[in-house]
Amino acid sequence: MTTTERDIILVPTDFTPVADCALDHAIEIARLFNHKVCLLHIVGRKASPEYRDLVLDKMKKITQSNQTRTGINISFKIAEGSIFDEISATANELNAEFIVMGIHGKQGVQHIVGSYAYKVICSSRVPVMVVKKKHHHVGFNNIVIPISFNVETAQKINRAIKFAKYFNSTIHIIGVLRSRSSVYKIQKEALLKNVMDFVEKAGVKVKAEVIVRSGADLDDEVLRYSREIDADLIMIVAEQSGRFNLVMGRNDAEQIIDKADIPVLTVIPNPEDDDEDSMLSSFFDPFGIIEKP
Repeated sequence: MTTTERDIILVPTDFTPVADCALDHAIEIARLFNHKVCLLHIVGRKASPEYRDLVLDKMKKITQSNQTRTGINISFKIAEGSIFDEISATANELNAEFIVMGIHGKQGVQHIVGSYAYKVICSSRVPVMVVKKKHHHVGFNNIVIPISFNVETAQKINRAIKFAKYFNSTIHIIGVLRSRSSVYKIQKEALLKNVMDFVEKAGVKVKAEVIVRSGADLDDEVLRYSREIDADLIMIVAEQSGRFNLVMGRNDAEQIIDKADIPVLTVIPNPEDDDEDSMLSSFFDPFGIIEKP
């Protein structure tokens, strides 16, 4: 069944505690977005009939208990095949708005609900949120967005604005410079000011900071800053084809996902938004400071 309305949050589950946390996050988002939740479990093609019956029973119990507890519309789906293929395929089939996945600690992203989950994060057509534990409060009050001053900035800002409006969040935009060149710093601060003006005009609270530190690692600075402001979410941009784009280096993105204790939301640049994002780039970067690929 394919739906045209993007009102479903897909939650892959392997029945572990972090998968339960992912479901809690999804329910929270669904309540505020007025969305539905769909649980997904993937079985291998060689799974026995007894195991399939066990999975079906577990999925029914989890769905019914959480729907009764929260009042959220929760359904489930059991698919057969590889984790990588079926999570992406199911998200496309359902026209899902988000995928929310549990990550099993700081052991490397290959441990997220299976060995192919990192590919899901990189290649999914919809945003993927990875979580490790429950929120200590409701909502996402402070969203951190690291930017590297390149052309995909507009993609990330657009999506952050939409997300922040739902949660009445404050967006914290940070740029990390390894050079202490005063001219370069002034240029980036000017760009950040224009981005701030754009976000404020969209009706979203925003703060921005350029961190200048020789030899700084982007992932360490992002995580340090997130802890300092008690952030609830880090938003990064990935591109399809299984790698993170130049918004941040591949290693930086992997490290942030791996090390962060708070949820990390990855969004995929959408070719359909190219014209809109080009206009935004022209608005907040009239002098061409943004780095081109």
